[in-house]
Amino acid sequence: MAGTCLVIQEARLGDLIQSKPVMDDLTLAGTRTVLLVRPGISSFARSLGIGDEVLSWPSFGDPESGQPLLSRLSGAKDFVGQLRKKKIDRVVVLNHHGTGIVLARLLGVPVFGFTEMFSPSNESERPSHLSGWPGYLVASSRGIRALNRIHLSDMWRGFVGPKPASREQLPAKREHRGGPVVVVLGGRSPFRRLEPDVLLALLKALKRVDGGQIFLTGGQEDASLGARLEREAGEGVVNLAGKTGFRELSDLISSAGVVFSPDTAPLHLAASLGIPSVGLFFAGALPFETGAYREGALSLVTTMECYPCAGEGSSCAHRSCRDALGSERTAALIAAVRRGAAANDLLGILGDTGGNVDLMEAVNTPSGVLQRVVTPRLLTRERLLARLFRRFYWRYLGGSRDGPSLSEELGMEGALWSGGTGEKEGSPPDPLWMGRLEQGASLYIRLREAEIQGVQKQRMVDRLAAEFPMIWPLLHHLEWVEGGLGDLRSFLAAAEGLVAEIGEAGRSLVPLNGRAAQNKERTHVAI
Repeated sequence: MAGTCLVIQEARLGDLIQSKPVMDDLTLAGTRTVLLVRPGISSFARSLGIGDEVLSWPSFGDPESGQPLLSRLSGAKDFVGQLRKKKIDRVVVLNHHGTGIVLARLLGVPVFGFTEMFSPSNESERPSHLSGWPGYLVASSRGIRALNRIHLSDMWRGFVGPKPASREQLPAKREHRGGPVVVVLGGRSPFRRLEPDVLLALLKALKRVDGGQIFLTGGQEDASLGARLEREAGEGVVNLAGKTGFRELSDLISSAGVVFSPDTAPLHLAASLGIPSVGLFFAGALPFETGAYREGALSLVTTMECYPCAGEGSSCAHRSCRDALGSERTAALIAAVRRGAAANDLLGILGDTGGNVDLMEAVNTPSGVLQRVVTPRLLTRERLLARLFRRFYWRYLGGSRDGPSLSEELGMEGALWSGGTGEKEGSPPDPLWMGRLEQGASLYIRLREAEIQGVQKQRMVDRLAAEFPMIWPLLHHLEWVEGGLGDLRSFLAAAEGLVAEIGEAGRSLVPLNGRAAQNKERTHVAI
């Protein structure tokens, strides 16, 4: 792969950093890259070294610019002319955004990624469908987020095809060398921030258990909070919120021993620099989707039943997920990571959290960056489905069977059920349920093989969804988003693998459930 590729990235700084892996893939394949980003972050892209050339959207691309229509059309025509002079031979559109899609079409070259806007079928408009990785990205963000186990960076890498085999997938983890604790205050959503009193308690606890210097960072909107925390936490806490440009922020994080942050741009910056981090995930942020993209990066994740919440927690009355672990334990964990402790060594610090929080660790595999649950937990139906479907999609969309074995990957998600239920853990994947899952998947394969279309097919899909609700996530993506128009050969190959793995998982459950029943019987006899 050579030539010049225009990559359109219209999201915020955090997503810009997470698009670096796909840019690196293109560069390694011998492609010259031109990155087009929204105004205000082009300098950040240049500082990060993302792309051979970085451009920012002219004012015509801003719907709030207030320019007359004719002026905007004229500006667009001029901009397309400038881009053509750069001899661009293909475009990758990373976002589900109309302006970028229109620009890509105007260039008259092959377009990858998002080539059209998705609109579900209804009576008032002609339905549009998305296939491939863009279709999965839309499906994973609209209805099946809790089951998604594929990182956003890996989805974007799929937009341009298989990644070069010779490239390391993640930045190398730096050797432990001390450094201060950097605490990130902000986040694009107010529902992804810790409460001020919780932050203050955390800083005071960090001073007691760690004793090192603590730097606070964030945007201009965090400046007053940072000043208050610096004043009330006392000596050893330095507020830099609202006081650093990107270069100063990069230098600060580069010097850190550990970065503690919600799902923010500084967390992803730490990952790109190979700095140890502890991400905090609650409300609408999921580590499987946007966790730090680095081997060994840690995430603290709420396990509340309402997680991930809809609407960024806008209807939440208590926000209790934001301090599920508690300030003392969180501080002890951060201090241990700064000293170089391994993930498994942190279990003693976590202790009995009442099941309110999981500790996860990023693992680099040939099939993407996966999350390994460090804290003990049971493998529920939902978690089993999430891993089975991830493996299906990697085969279906990526065309690859590389990666951990099924048993290894299920072990990352939790222990196979061995007795005990508990409402908080959810329902166990018992053999009867596994049989229904296998039957539903097999019936859907037959439906696709028959290539039935129209109203008859829709009725059959609706009936499958009603009778086998466990395969609804597959139908959501393959029928609602793709419209049943995805590549049939790829689907059949991946789906046959799915059915085989459902059977394999089911067979491994039977002896465990048998032992559980025996143990339960012995317990009752003893009583």
